[in-house]
Amino acid sequence: MPRVVQGQIYKVSVDYKLISIKQKNKLEFFYLPPRFVREFRNFLYSGVFVRFICDTKRFRIKHHSASRIIAFEKIEGNRYHRKISYFDQNVAKLNILDRIDKYNYRMFMDLELTLQHAKDVREEIIQIGAILVNRNNEIIWTYNEFLKPTLIEQVSKRTLKFLNISRDSIDNGISYRTFYEEIRVILLRYQPCIIIWGESDKNALINSYNINNVAPIFRDEDFINMQEVLKRYFNFNYELGLFTCAKLLNIECGTQKHDAYEDAYITKEIFTRFYKIAKGELEFDFIGALKNSGVTY
Repeated sequence: MPRVVQGQIYKVSVDYKLISIKQKNKLEFFYLPPRFVREFRNFLYSGVFVRFICDTKRFRIKHHSASRIIAFEKIEGNRYHRKISYFDQNVAKLNILDRIDKYNYRMFMDLELTLQHAKDVREEIIQIGAILVNRNNEIIWTYNEFLKPTLIEQVSKRTLKFLNISRDSIDNGISYRTFYEEIRVILLRYQPCIIIWGESDKNALINSYNINNVAPIFRDEDFINMQEVLKRYFNFNYELGLFTCAKLLNIECGTQKHDAYEDAYITKEIFTRFYKIAKGELEFDFIGALKNSGVTY
């Protein structure tokens, strides 16, 4: 069972991977995973107050027995006799919702890419699924198209098998330029946030601009990674798969087929369930469901 630890930091290692805190007149050591080192290293120094959840299990690191930190709840400094809040999980949750709520429209999007054997071949988008909704979650527009690659002359058999599609689906698909112009019109008209699962689709779009010699049409600040939103809102440190998360939330989804439109729809359903939980419209113990699934968070 994880435990809650709070107190003032006694010492921080040079690489910020290890902090020590006095607990009952005894120094205890705690390990920070890379994510926390990246996010909080500027705020961790002797005398800072911290509250976090950690494993009860210990392991050896830097000649010390340490517990792994699972999630920070609060980090407070004290400078010039003034308390400074560096991190507060409750504030972080409000910021997540504020960022979502500033948009009047939300586009849920998923892409499928080629899987070529050659290492020097850049992967290209061959299917896009997108669903646009308004603040009331009413569907305004949908998009489900196969794309013909720009540079790849023949999509590999591996790609066709993985996506369970025929070669005709690709050959009869639209051009990248058609996709680009059609999506651009929607983005300019509705200016939605773009809700995706993970970072790979955003990176694929960036690569597609270079392949097709076009200017970016998606703004980086408009992307919302739903996988990361759940991690930060519910304060756990685990990369959940799309369909694993859907099942945790009791969303009927079957087995993942790697169809872009279906995955965009599942992302929408996950977001809808999350948003209701966050707004207090639905009671659901997400961390409890995570623990019951056997995931080590």
